[in-house]
Amino acid sequence: MKDKLIPTILVKNLSEFEERVKFLEKYFSLVQIDCADGKFVENKTFYEVNKINKVMEVNFELHLMVKFPLLEINKWLNNKRLKSIIFHYEAVNDSGGILNIINYLHKKKIKAGLAINPSTKVEKVKEFLPYLDELLVLGVNPGWGGKKFMPSVLQKIKKLRKLDKKINIGVDGGVNLQNAKQIVKAGANVLYAGKFLSDLNNIKKLKTNLGI
Repeated sequence: MKDKLIPTILVKNLSEFEERVKFLEKYFSLVQIDCADGKFVENKTFYEVNKINKVMEVNFELHLMVKFPLLEINKWLNNKRLKSIIFHYEAVNDSGGILNIINYLHKKKIKAGLAINPSTKVEKVKEFLPYLDELLVLGVNPGWGGKKFMPSVLQKIKKLRKLDKKINIGVDGGVNLQNAKQIVKAGANVLYAGKFLSDLNNIKKLKTNLGI
């Protein structure tokens, strides 16, 4: 599997969103929009679908840090640039419900990803791996940007890779030049970063570091 680097957009308003997109679309073909509802996590971000649809000129995926993911998913289904939706295990916490959302996304021709918080054990999501396009491991507690990566997450990545050799394993939270190779060595192949990828030098260095 080829390693991927995907920038995240976690902002408070439309002007910040537009500024971030204009910068990132010069260097990336896919970006991730962080959607935090202020309920599942304390922070609330900007992700108004109608306004975003008017400014998006690059393919994107959604990371739903929301209490009711299915309600949010239905708002975005008509956007042709939407390639993938990642929702949280902790928001559904029900085997049947999680599988229903995965199947629903696949029927709509959208890739399905499942995210887990640092405290959630691998055993909780093992049964879903054959059906997912990606398992996203949070390297920090979700909701806010700029937090430090938790080294204990590396063991979780290793366990997941042993369970499934082919699935995309993403890591989001605290990714930087100091830990990127270590994260990939543990078994991840998709790295996400927010504030760190606000600087062109960091983008170039991290891409070079990963051989992208």
